[in-house]
Amino acid sequence: MDLPKVKFIYAYPLDTNRRKLYSNKNLGYYPSIEEVKEKINYWETLWGQTNENDKVILRLKELTRRTPERSLECFVFGGGINPMSTPFLMPVMSRDGMRSDEEFVDVMIHEILHIFIAGADKYFDMIRDKYSEELVLTHNHIIIYAFLEKIYLEMFQSQPIDFNRTDLPEGYSRAIEIVREEGYENLIKDYYLSLL
Repeated sequence: MDLPKVKFIYAYPLDTNRRKLYSNKNLGYYPSIEEVKEKINYWETLWGQTNENDKVILRLKELTRRTPERSLECFVFGGGINPMSTPFLMPVMSRDGMRSDEEFVDVMIHEILHIFIAGADKYFDMIRDKYSEELVLTHNHIIIYAFLEKIYLEMFQSQPIDFNRTDLPEGYSRAIEIVREEGYENLIKDYYLSLL
């Protein structure tokens, strides 16, 4: 597969259903179709600037030593579901309102990393054995946060957003603790060894 490109797609059925749910259950503000579509246009530009000359995707490919086995179609909708990689979903709203540019970029890289390492079965077998006492959510995020720390230090000279949050679910926070305890370099080295 050639170098994958992110394509933002309006998730009409999902967005319509979420909007009805918010209305029927009085769950508060939900962005209009126009607002979601405006955000898609804005994000296409923002991602194009962030990933100029494919620098983010190329770095992910180089670091993970993998090319995704599927496309990077990102389905965008208003909110009410967390971002995820399978399917690749991105709500315009976060827990705190409309998603900031910084949060958008962070989540995009996080979810695309999941897509890149999907199918690295030997690695995940090793992690599930080594960290058998930990939650599966932790297993799934150790290498994500190790790669994120490396990428953020290289590209943005900062830490990923989650490294400074205190409200993360246990599995995520424990994965960050492991990255801090063992060092992202050592965890990435273990990942490479599992690929041999």
